Amino acid sequence: MAKWSVHLSGYEFKFEPHTTIKSQALADFVSDFCPALQTQAEQDILNLEEDKGDQVWELHVDGAFDARGAGVGLVLKSPQEDLTVQVVRCEFKATNNESEYEALILGLKLALDLKMRHLKVCSDSKLIVNHVNDSYEARDSRMMAYLDLAKELTLRFVTFNIKQIPRDQNAEADTLATLGATFTAGAISTIPTVHVLEPAIMKPEQEAEVLCSTSSEEDTPD
Repeated sequence: MAKWSVHLSGYEFKFEPHTTIKSQALADFVSDFCPALQTQAEQDILNLEEDKGDQVWELHVDGAFDARGAGVGLVLKSPQEDLTVQVVRCEFKATNNESEYEALILGLKLALDLKMRHLKVCSDSKLIVNHVNDSYEARDSRMMAYLDLAKELTLRFVTFNIKQIPRDQNAEADTLATLGATFTAGAISTIPTVHVLEPAIMKPEQEAEVLCSTSSEEDTPD
């Protein structure tokens, strides 16, 4: 605005109040202008979703169960290592294999809801992975029903593969699944996360040294 003011200072201007815009003219303007903005915004969203969908995402799934219930842990990783995590509590009785299938199916639905088209699934369940890869045959009626649903969901991806990984490489999903099985749904949302920066056995004089050295730096915010 300042630049325009300087640039226009060499010209003579006379102020006149603007005439009232008729309501129909304003309505016509809005009608003509807004669809163009809406169309561009929709196209931008589609482009973002297309870029996201063309990338291969990695989904870690795990299920857990005990006497208190069953839980599911989901960890969806983007190619840039961004994480989307979910803890799910199953309010019904489920065996270990059933909870593993629940984890897989919920994870597939999550990926589809997020418009993923290329997905790699990692699970530590040998049975589930071999079922989906047709290496094992599902004979139990409930396992067959779970497998049919899982197969149906996998067909909705452009590319899909699933592999078995060691449990220690699936620790994040395993921890989330245990959390879901242990706590009720209401308790999960109220569990605070505390980050402890120093060990509890750190001596007071050592802690004082750290605080003093930190506060002595002029560029360090308190």
